[in-house]
Parts: sequence; C-alpha cells; structure tokens
Amino acid sequence: MYHTSMATIKEIAGFAGVSTTTVSNVIHGKKSRVSPETFFAITSLLKKHHYVEKLGLRHLNNDKSQIICLIINPTRKYENTIFQDPFYGQILGMVEKLLHEKQYYLMVYVSIDINDIFRTIAAWNADGIIAVSFRAEDCDKLTLLTGKPVVSIDVMGTVTSRFINIGLEDFEGGYRMTRYLITSGYDPIWIFANEDTGVDHERWRGYQKAFDESTLPYTRERYVFFPRNRDQRFRYYKTLLPQWKQCRGKGALFFLSDFYAIECIGFLSEHKLTVPRDIAVAGFDDTTYSRMSVPPLTTIHQDIPQKAVHAVDQLLRLLNHEPILKQDIRLPVELIIRGSA
Repeated sequence: MYHTSMATIKEIAGFAGVSTTTVSNVIHGKKSRVSPETFFAITSLLKKHHYVEKLGLRHLNNDKSQIICLIINPTRKYENTIFQDPFYGQILGMVEKLLHEKQYYLMVYVSIDINDIFRTIAAWNADGIIAVSFRAEDCDKLTLLTGKPVVSIDVMGTVTSRFINIGLEDFEGGYRMTRYLITSGYDPIWIFANEDTGVDHERWRGYQKAFDESTLPYTRERYVFFPRNRDQRFRYYKTLLPQWKQCRGKGALFFLSDFYAIECIGFLSEHKLTVPRDIAVAGFDDTTYSRMSVPPLTTIHQDIPQKAVHAVDQLLRLLNHEPILKQDIRLPVELIIRGSA
C-alpha cells in the first residue's frame, strides 16, 4: 500500500543516518554546511516522504517571512462584512492572486480601531504592508512602528516620503460627474458622502469646481453626510423625500460610492419614485453591481483591480530595493453614462 503520511525532521534524519541539524540545514538551503552528496540524499528523502515544512517556525526564526499584510481601516462600519463592498472585495482578490504568483503569503486584518491595527501588525513578522483607507499620519506610524515598507491605497492626507500611495484622480471624477449633471439640465444636485475627508473631500472639491464654472449657485447644504447605519440612512432619506418629489425629474443625487447610490435607488423605488423619471441618481466607482442595478447606474469608472496591481508592484520594488519613480501614483477616471442619470 502506498504510504502518504508526511515525515518529521527526526524521521528523515533517521532514514539518512544524520543529525536533525543536518536535515534542517538542507531544508533551509544552507549548502555550505552539508556535503553535496548528503544534500542530494536528504533532498530526495524529503521529496519521497512528502515532508512539508512548518512555516510558522521558519517565520519566527528568519528575517524574511514571505508574509504580506493587507490591512484595512474602513471609514464606516459594515452591517455584515466589509467584503460585501465590491471595492474591498476586488482589492483583496487581486492582491491575493498576485502575491500567490510571487510565492508570498497574505495576512488580512480589518479594524475600525487604528490602535488595534497597530498592536496586531507590530506582533507579526511581515515583510511588507499594504494599507487601505488609512490616514497619511497612520501610514507614517506603521512604517516607524514596524520598520517595514508600506504602500497605501487611497490614503487620506498628504503623501510623505515614508510610504507610497496608489490613488485616483478623485477631484477630476467629482468634477466630471457634476459637470455632466449640470449640462444635462439637473438642478438641484445633492452630493452624498461618508465624511469630509480623504477621497470624499477631493470628489466634493471637483463638484464645487463644476458649480463655480456654471451659472448655478453653489449651495453648501447640499453636501450631505449620511448616517453609517442603513436604518438611520433610510430615516434620513425620508426627511428629504418631500424635496425630492418636488424636483419632478429635474433633481439629481450624486453619491460618492456606488454602494450607496444603488441602495438609494432601492429606497426610492419603495417610495414610488422612479429613477431617472422622478429624480436622477449617479455613483462613483463603477463596481460590478453598477451594471446590474435597475436602471443601470451612471457613474465614474475607476479600475479597482489596477490599484491592487500597482500596490503589489510598488511593494515588491521596495522589498527588492529597486528605484521608485513616483511616491504618489494617481490612476485616471472615466465618466460612464447609463440609465440612472
């Protein structure tokens, strides 16, 4: 009968008639400490007896762990899991795929508590860090705390020399969508955000610029920060319903995330308002769901997987001590017009 159980180092040493230290030297590639004949013999025995190294011990003892940490500090609390949001799901999927191809292991940690993240990351022997939705000062602290290279995705704040950021032309995206809505005859136009920081702030600045260039007056009250809880959001939307009903097809709601735009389309449908006949809705991101909503969502396209591609590429460059040409990489945006506005 073919025997498939995995052998231990002690068993391999017994088969070869050598010490466990000699077997360990072969496993860790320390050829200078073992004769070529012994190295070949032990390598053959390791393969024959299906030896699999216990990676945890190796990672504790070596400078290089082959582990990359993907850490996420979301700006909002999700009711189920953060990965229900296609943005984070696509980032995770692409990072894992690329690191797997490069024979790295991926550790994922998500917390809205930044100090919890600092404690956890400091305890791990990771080779590098990809930080998503962090503030610039926290990326700086990660670098100083761990001594490891850090690449951020969508940093909030000014990029410093301590880390590399992969971002988006957020200002341009906010500007293009708002200009499109204005030239299409929509008035009033509300803009909905999580908070007045980071990418949302840049997108709002683009919104403001489009108004500055138009004949329409800019109204700060229409820059709206919605509650993070779904039930609270819907209760808030109900307070705006009388205004939305008065628009009679002339008003527009510009959400700085497809997730909320599509959610609001459902809310409007429940309250007998048709998009875009009664009010238009636009989003930002162009996630998979934006093409599946009813009607399909007019939005700003960003290539989310490419953010992950650039993040992994830049991190590997840092790990390999290769030259870095740009500290802050900004990917382009595109206006996608569909049926909702």
